[in-house]
Amino acid sequence: MSRALNFIARSIAGLAAPERAAWAALVEAHAANRHAFMAPAYAEAVAAVDPSAMVLVGYAGETPMCFLPLQRRADWAGRLGAYEPIGGVMSDYFGLVASPDLRIDISDALRRGGLPVVVFTHLEAAQLQHGLQGVQPRIGLQTHIAAPVEEFWSRLRKSDKKFVGDTERRERKLIADHGEIRFELESTSPQADLQMLIELKCAQYTRTDKQQAPLFERRNVDLLFRLLDEKSPQCAGMLSTLKTGERLVAAHFGLRCHATLHYWFPVYDPAYSTYAPGRILFRRVLEAVAQRGVTLIDRGEGDTQAKRDFSNREHQFYRGLWSAGGLGTMPARAALALIWRLG
Repeated sequence: MSRALNFIARSIAGLAAPERAAWAALVEAHAANRHAFMAPAYAEAVAAVDPSAMVLVGYAGETPMCFLPLQRRADWAGRLGAYEPIGGVMSDYFGLVASPDLRIDISDALRRGGLPVVVFTHLEAAQLQHGLQGVQPRIGLQTHIAAPVEEFWSRLRKSDKKFVGDTERRERKLIADHGEIRFELESTSPQADLQMLIELKCAQYTRTDKQQAPLFERRNVDLLFRLLDEKSPQCAGMLSTLKTGERLVAAHFGLRCHATLHYWFPVYDPAYSTYAPGRILFRRVLEAVAQRGVTLIDRGEGDTQAKRDFSNREHQFYRGLWSAGGLGTMPARAALALIWRLG
């Protein structure tokens, strides 16, 4: 269904209650929308730390039909009118929240909404059904959990006996060397544990020379703490920890949207690296969330061995640039082209 819609840019705070309800209903109704990063609760958390957060709403008459959440870029390209997905580098999914059969002309939508240019990553392949386009496809990895969850580990043992045996051996050695493991799917000291996760993650970024990593920015740290308290079924923060005594061995902060858990910020203390704590934590999280109705753990964009160890599905994300066209967009397009070439 291709429709000529009227597009208007709204601030997140400026959305009327019926508009927000329509957005949430579209997330609820269609599997392609059912990701925490596309939910209104996530957009509201971003808007609390970034006033530029907004959404391009497509209307048929007075009825909102689709939502494209965005924010102005914080760099010099943003000053020239460039936008990006809401949350920027923090968002693992991006796209149009709409019914699957709705197709739009994105250039016309941006022009009507007064937005010159959008540069993006993490456009999932299902978004192409809306008439959207991207380039440079990249692999995303997922773990589908078939019931009962015990069968997952059994199947993994059959397909990779060496990996499973090594993981179990390292867990036994961790217990022998440091005492019993204490696992919490949802931390009972979330503020302190999230702060420790952030410190360990920033130390990891420093060791690996990731100078532009997201958690070096205060607003992104503030966003995590806001999401920690978010309990919407469409976007619920979940902080899981693995400890021996009071020592944090590994932790993960992610977002749950109904039956999907976005495995977002995992980290471990490098002092325990010989025990493969990331593997131990993921297995514990997988088994625990499956008991609560999660059937899919999404690892986001990126193809690494650590993600492949537990993954059994692949999909694709795209990146790219959309323009409203016209002379007025040329400065922003030129700035983004330079950023693109510089990587």
